[in-house]
Amino acid sequence: MRPLPILFFTLLLDTISVGLLIPILPALFNDPASSSFLLAGYSVGAQYFIAGAITAVFGLMQFIAAPILGELSDAYGRKRLLTIGVAVLAFSNFMFAFGIGIGSLALLFVSRTLAGLAGANFSIAQATIADVSAPEQRARNFGLIGAAFGVGFILGPLLGGLIASYFNYAAAPFWFAGCLGLLNVLFVSLFLPETNHDRRAAKSFTLLKGIRNIKAAMQDAEAAPVYLTSFLYMSGFAFFTSFVGVLLSVEYGLTEAGIGTFFGIVGACIVVTQVAILPQAVKRYPERKIMLWGFPVVALCVLLYPFMDTITLLYILIPIMAVPQGLAFANIASLVSKSVPADRQGAALGINGSLMALAQGVIPLLAGAGTGLLGIRLPFVAGALLILSAWYVLFRSVRELRRRAQN
Repeated sequence: MRPLPILFFTLLLDTISVGLLIPILPALFNDPASSSFLLAGYSVGAQYFIAGAITAVFGLMQFIAAPILGELSDAYGRKRLLTIGVAVLAFSNFMFAFGIGIGSLALLFVSRTLAGLAGANFSIAQATIADVSAPEQRARNFGLIGAAFGVGFILGPLLGGLIASYFNYAAAPFWFAGCLGLLNVLFVSLFLPETNHDRRAAKSFTLLKGIRNIKAAMQDAEAAPVYLTSFLYMSGFAFFTSFVGVLLSVEYGLTEAGIGTFFGIVGACIVVTQVAILPQAVKRYPERKIMLWGFPVVALCVLLYPFMDTITLLYILIPIMAVPQGLAFANIASLVSKSVPADRQGAALGINGSLMALAQGVIPLLAGAGTGLLGIRLPFVAGALLILSAWYVLFRSVRELRRRAQN
């Protein structure tokens, strides 16, 4: 079978299992009226910090694992590593469900640690796409990852909210996610072909690989601006994603089902972008041209979210932000892929995955602590500023390259 449809389905199931968590987190950690609330007796500031920390541990573990998995897949093959990843992710979902059932905050953190390590397999999926894509097709094919994320964020939050509401039991969506994970293991094992036929010798790996790779990335004069752009953009967007569910619950009173529906609409807009808009955009415009206008629009929408007077205005903002966000996600990955030789695709995309994971690990902690001190608007203001910083870094580097060419 062709690898791209299989990867789409694999990433879709992974994303659904991750997306199930989105509408449940506010009920677990920020809504004392919920029957699933676990933090009775904690201050409001502590509740925000714990909500950020449970999100952050997932990203921090991805930061550790993404570059290691990317290079291991260069040495040992994509299929083997991807199969192990989806199996561990399934187990972590069963553990999370059990942790909710017995009210164990420690077990929830252990579960999210394992899920983050396993979830770093998206860097392997990116490397697999790079294996089978010509350079001019990479932006379009990386859009499959965005489309899988989009569909997953339609179905994941929707299913999470609906299943939790139907059973009146916050753990129910995670038992479901664990079963999806087992299905994913079978699917990858049976149908995904190996795409890496030019394997390199394995290297030694350490837990500091992510830090060392980031240092090496910043020393690469040609690729460093792209890596830095990716990190700043994902940091800004992580401020938004880590606390928008809390915003919807605390400020607008949405239940698990309401939050799931909201994210489902966001996912639908992303899918339309990846399937209908992205293929046409990459034919007509280079990556940097798309990001020239896309980044500022996303930044403005992130900034506006906590200042809208009604939930209706938030719904109006969804497509305005989702379209440029979907285009940016695919084109950042394409720029990274084009910035390194063919035999370093796994390593480079692993580094980029590590940068993205670092953003998703550090930023929720900062958002949780900052929200407890300064209020719910802080993550959105900070997110907008970081996205604008990414725009500045990328286009300053373009001007610098043009200046050098003229000299």
